[in-house]
Amino acid sequence: MFVYLYQLMWLVLRILVNVYEILHFLFLRFQAILLWSYDQQYNSTTITRRDRAFLQRCKTELTKLPRHLNIIIGTDPLARVNESVVARILSYAQIIGIDCVSLYDVRSELNGQILKENLCKSSKSYWNELQHNHYEWGLDVYTPETKDLKTNGCMANGIHSENGSACNGDVYQKKAPAYLKIYNISGVDNRSLIAKICRELFQQRESAKVQSLLADRKQLEQHISDELAKHIQWSCVDPELSIIFNRDICTFGMLPWQTRFTEFHTFETGRYVNAESFVKLLYKYSKCEQRWGK
Repeated sequence: MFVYLYQLMWLVLRILVNVYEILHFLFLRFQAILLWSYDQQYNSTTITRRDRAFLQRCKTELTKLPRHLNIIIGTDPLARVNESVVARILSYAQIIGIDCVSLYDVRSELNGQILKENLCKSSKSYWNELQHNHYEWGLDVYTPETKDLKTNGCMANGIHSENGSACNGDVYQKKAPAYLKIYNISGVDNRSLIAKICRELFQQRESAKVQSLLADRKQLEQHISDELAKHIQWSCVDPELSIIFNRDICTFGMLPWQTRFTEFHTFETGRYVNAESFVKLLYKYSKCEQRWGK
């Protein structure tokens, strides 16, 4: 009798959890529709200016920022990650000061895999392919410059204008953009690449170089890291923060060597991707302290 009672309680608990998850997902989707409809009232320039001011203000409150952000797009169809979502994340990363973003999409093209061509059209920003799966991306960077009210260009309402650009009395001059490095990670860059490098070390195990590496573990680790970076044209630090667009935390085998010290956070399925939700993940990362076993 106790067995049947236990099974009944377990069934009821599962039903309650499933109902809660469905209601929570519907709430997030309803919230996302409201936020999306609100953004539709403004043009892209106004939204970018608003997000820039918000992100710069939040940046002063963060104790640390990741230099390398990793994005993992899983197989969850409810995540709804398309080129527009990725373009927004790239713009947020550049504005707040992240140097590098690596993108790993495990989906196939039939299931909505992010394509470079569609991402270029969606972002409408500077895009340059440096090497295979290695790109430069960036928005124009504007810095405020306050001018004297008595100088030329003063308008009747007290707002300065220069080259047709003015905002709240501050003149915005176009500066040289700080481009964001983007790496597109493919399946061959993951476990198979580590196996290939280890196989090469095994084949040369009798050489003096490999014997010296085996005698010093730190040199061996550095050698493997250098070989991996050379194969995937890696010119930045290993990922420090990874955002997973999937219901469950799963890396899908993404760069197991380079992500051994990475902080993984899932983006809640159904939540609207905007500057506020992006900053919340940065706040979580900022509050996390790696003690390295101390």
